[in-house]
Amino acid sequence: MVITFDFDDTLLWTEVERDEDGEYVDHGPIGENPHVFPRLLDALDSGAEVHIVTSRRSETKGEVMDWLDVWRKHNPQLRRLAGVHFTEGQLKHDTLARLGSRQHFDDDPEELAHLPDGCLGVRAPLHPSWTQKLGESAVRSWVRSLLSA
Repeated sequence: MVITFDFDDTLLWTEVERDEDGEYVDHGPIGENPHVFPRLLDALDSGAEVHIVTSRRSETKGEVMDWLDVWRKHNPQLRRLAGVHFTEGQLKHDTLARLGSRQHFDDDPEELAHLPDGCLGVRAPLHPSWTQKLGESAVRSWVRSLLSA
């Protein structure tokens, strides 16, 4: 069975940085998505043919491979990955169809809505910072402003 995984926010979790008003400033990688990464390892251990399919552009291949190299140090089964595929910003449908994917993990609802026939989509949860509008520091600032008024 062929199982595919998206990379950003599905395997590699990112955290959002927000300003004091809770507005988005930036985001950056923080490591393995604890909800999905174990599923990748389970798929590899089960003998499935496992691919990473990302909508990233191929010029970012070095960054993706660097993360995989870091993860391989503690998870040698990652050496059994069948491939890493870059769709150059396009939907993953055609690549998933060509690979014969029967299950695809992704955080993007648009990708999951456009899977090939016979491919089951699994929604990967985002880091909580993506859905959190006001961080603790913003709440503390707001409370301080109320108390000093």
